[in-house]
This record gives sequence, structure tokens and C-alpha cells, in this order.
Amino acid sequence: MLQCETISPAALTAADRDAWISLAQATGLASPLLHPDFAIAVAKVRDDVRVALYRDRKGLAGVFAYHRRPGGFARPIGAAFSDLHAILTRPDIDQPVAELLRLAGISRARFPAVYTGNAASPEGMEPVGPSQATILRSTPEALIEELRAEHPKKFKDLRRRLRRLEEDHGPVEIAVSTDRVALVQLMSWKRAQFRATGKHDVLAPQWASDLMHTLFDADAGEVKGCLITLSVGGRVIAAEFGPEAHGTFHPWLAAYDEAMSPYSPGHLLVYQLIEAMPQLGLARYEMGTGHEDYKKYFTNHTTHLHSGMVRSPGFASILRDGAVATFDAAAALGGERVRSLAGKLHRRIDQIASVEVSTAGRFIGVTRAATQLLVGAGR
Repeated sequence: MLQCETISPAALTAADRDAWISLAQATGLASPLLHPDFAIAVAKVRDDVRVALYRDRKGLAGVFAYHRRPGGFARPIGAAFSDLHAILTRPDIDQPVAELLRLAGISRARFPAVYTGNAASPEGMEPVGPSQATILRSTPEALIEELRAEHPKKFKDLRRRLRRLEEDHGPVEIAVSTDRVALVQLMSWKRAQFRATGKHDVLAPQWASDLMHTLFDADAGEVKGCLITLSVGGRVIAAEFGPEAHGTFHPWLAAYDEAMSPYSPGHLLVYQLIEAMPQLGLARYEMGTGHEDYKKYFTNHTTHLHSGMVRSPGFASILRDGAVATFDAAAALGGERVRSLAGKLHRRIDQIASVEVSTAGRFIGVTRAATQLLVGAGR
């Protein structure tokens, strides 16, 4: 019979940590976001991190690391940066997700990009993504040729831009950086990008900024913050940062110096990174589920992920379902335009709620998002 124990990451035993790592490795993803050390890092900057440990007579049967929010609501560990997550279970465990949540005392959980091991979406969920990745299977030369064969014009253009950049500004270098100034510069570029596009600034909450620095400073454990920089003539013109473990790099932040935009420095960084994966200590470059156009040029592997809200059985879930149905019906009465606007606002609010832990932060974020969407709709 399956039982559940909920603990803080600090209470994790060495045996449970090892069993957790084995469950994560069994997915074949080798993702730092599924590693116990990632949960431990997040717990250093947030006090709502919990780990549900599922056990039976054979030992550890499953793990779910999450943020426990008011009302028994759960979000995956590191939300809104957890763009790949899972309830990890042994292959012989066949419990519905709703039942696993009930055992952990969770009323409902939001999964933006959950891995289940299946292409078909579980009941109540829908496909999202897929997550796109570059995997080094043999040599960098073979990898580049594999990608170039799919997109010859793009790779010809990348080589042309790289030559022009070198001719205009000097030698180009791709490297793993330990320079904190470069990390701060990247975060500044990214926040400026959020302001320019009107997207919510997920780096504004103190815990989010602290998490970046905590991972960057990590000197223990297997998950560390990895900062990749593209420099020309000794000057950083583009960078990416995110967690790395076992040779898998999952960047969260990617930005570049706008003054260098004619050279497409962001694309050149990925191009150079792929060519230099062995030197950078990487075997897998995970790009996540976003629909950014550049990803298709560098992808040779995809992972099916799913999105949705799962509710454990109970009265609270029935009330929540009724409220959602009422909201949907009200939006439908306004026609397709109102329905579309309501959907966009709902998604924006969910992202804001996932990263803003203070009432003030949520209020400011939601007000700004609603204003932007309404102004845009009126044009």
C-alpha cells in the first residue's frame, strides 16, 4: 500500500536522495530540474518548498517536489522557471495523479510542462511544447552537419554573420564564465527585454534574483548555475544562464547586447555552443517548450510534455470547478474576442501568480497585465 511522507528538502536522507536521483535518471532526461539538489537550492530562497515522498514495501516509490501555496494548492518546484517537471515514480507504480496529490494532502496542482513518459496527454491535460533539445551523440562536427542538412540556408547565414563579426570586432570566444559581472549584465539585459515586450518581469521578485545567484555560487551538490558567454574582442555580447547537471544545460535566461543585433549574437551563441559542447562539458542542451523560431534550427530531439490543472477528489475541487465553469461561461457570452482576451489574461495571471509570492507583487503584476491587454485590444 502506498503511503506518503511530506518533508522539507533539508530533511532528505542520503538514501532517499540517491533513490530520487535514480528515479530522475530513469526518465532519460538527465534534467537538472528533476534533481534533488535543485529542490535544495530553491529551498534556500523560498520557505514554501515541500517534498512528497511516496513509499511502499519496496522502498521509495515516488517523489514530487513542489511549492505548497495557501489552500493546499501546489506548483512544481522552481515555478515559474520549472519549464520541465514531473511526479517521479517507479515503473510499477500505477496510481492516478489525482490520487498521488490526495495522499500528499494537496487539493490541486498546476502543471505547466509535466513529463509523464507518454505522448498522449493524461485526462484533464493538453499537449504543450514539445521541449526541444540538442543532444551530442557522437562528434560536434557530425552534430553540426546533421543540423545543417536540415537547414542549409540558416547555417550558411550563421557562418557569414560569424565571419563578419570577427572582421568587424575581433576574435570570437564561447566560454563557461565565472564572472559575476557578466551574470548581472545578462540579468539587466533580460529585464530590459521584459520591459520592452510588456512581459511580466520574472526576475523582479527577490527570491528569483537570489535563486540565480545561489545557483551561480553553488560549490556543493551536482546542480550548479552555468553561465555561457559569447565574447568578441574580450567584450561579452551575448549570454545564457541556467542550471546544469551531468552535462545537461537548461538555460532560463538568454539575452544579448542590442547594439550587436545586426550580427544575431543570440543565434551565434547557440551555434558556437553546439560546436564547443565537449569543451564546455556539455552533452545535452535543453531549450524548453517556448515557440521561439530559432529553436527549430538547433533541435535534434524532442520530449513530449503536458499542461493542466489536476485536482484531488474533494469538496474544494468541486467548488473550484464550478468557479472555472462560471468564468468560462461569462467569457463565452462576450463572443470570440472576449473569450480570447480572457484566455490571455488568465494565462498571464497564472504566470504572475507562479513567481510573485507577495500580495503586492501579484496586484501590481495583474494590474499591469490587464491594462496592457485592454489597451492592446482597443487598438
